[in-house]
Amino acid sequence: MIETLGLLTAFIIIILLRIRGVDFSLSIFLACIIIGVSSGEPLTLFIDAISKTVLDSSTWELCTAVALITVLGYSLKITGLMVELIQSLRSFLTSKALLALIPALFGILSMPGGALMSAPFLEEESERMSLKPEHKTFVNIWFRHVWYWVSPISTTTLILCNLTGLNLREFITINFPLFIASWIIGWFSMNQIIKENSIIIEKERNIIKSLKLSLPILITIILTLMNIPVWISVLVGVLTVYLLKKVSIGLGLKYIWYGIKWDTVMAVFATLFFRYFLTMSNSLANLFTTIIDFGFPLIILMILTPMLVGAISGTPTMGVGIIIPILLPLLTKISISNVTIIFAGVVSSYTLSPLHLCLILTNQYYKSNLKKVYKYLIPPVVILYVVAIAYHLIINF
Repeated sequence: MIETLGLLTAFIIIILLRIRGVDFSLSIFLACIIIGVSSGEPLTLFIDAISKTVLDSSTWELCTAVALITVLGYSLKITGLMVELIQSLRSFLTSKALLALIPALFGILSMPGGALMSAPFLEEESERMSLKPEHKTFVNIWFRHVWYWVSPISTTTLILCNLTGLNLREFITINFPLFIASWIIGWFSMNQIIKENSIIIEKERNIIKSLKLSLPILITIILTLMNIPVWISVLVGVLTVYLLKKVSIGLGLKYIWYGIKWDTVMAVFATLFFRYFLTMSNSLANLFTTIIDFGFPLIILMILTPMLVGAISGTPTMGVGIIIPILLPLLTKISISNVTIIFAGVVSSYTLSPLHLCLILTNQYYKSNLKKVYKYLIPPVVILYVVAIAYHLIINF
């Protein structure tokens, strides 16, 4: 019971500190102290978790990837290539369509904190439209995450179908309307908060030039889809920028050094540390044992516990990996609708979670007010969640 109270208290502390603008890494550190003390073995947990984090090669691969992503954004901006690309795309798309398409394109890539890749690309267009940091944060977060329901290369979806035994193609087919709903809800919400005119800049359309300017991002995406490690893919993207703009080796090294956002890299490390800390403390397992022992109705468990796990875990993959093994034995029938309702709870709360790495990184990149971001983000997330539940109730009526 004490461990459960410690976990809930720690999560509340994280939320309050993040809303007040306290550094993410510091918020995580304080939360870990609370969880550690409530577990009775704070020092052992800290040592074990930090050792696991440091010795895990994926930690350094992800931190390197995120560092290079910030370098890619900086390089695209400092060389002027990003400005040229946006100007070229303006001849094909309206301003708002461009704002939505950029994060959606990057969203195809399933990686923690990937919203940081699209954030620099929104700068030029959003500044031209005089958007507030909170507007940019909302657009970048929402449209990056429209792929949950239909992506065959999403780690979360693959794990979900593997754990439940569902057919991936069938899961995608049945949930395709929710993908469309995500776009409609996002587009309507964007139009409510962004009142500026959406126009196409009349100029000559040069497809070859646009493709050439898009090479850094296209190459990065293609290599990643070919299962090349993300950090290598991004590094090739950075080198492509330097080749296109004929940047010297010395200047390129300078761009790399000044392009790294160290606070962002630390946020990634803190998130990975917190993941191991939670796992080793057994606080989540104790929490669900307590909930189940109280005899809550199944429908309540299917709705509330996925949302709780999604918010606490900070990643949909971890959330699905935790909640599905717990709830699956309680289901009398394993169907796409039952599983999707659980899945919708995880991804909805994850999207809003102060531990959501994409939200953390985008918030830090744009220096936006997190409290105001939630004002824009919460309504469409709630609407989509309700639509998802209603849709599956209707098709099973």
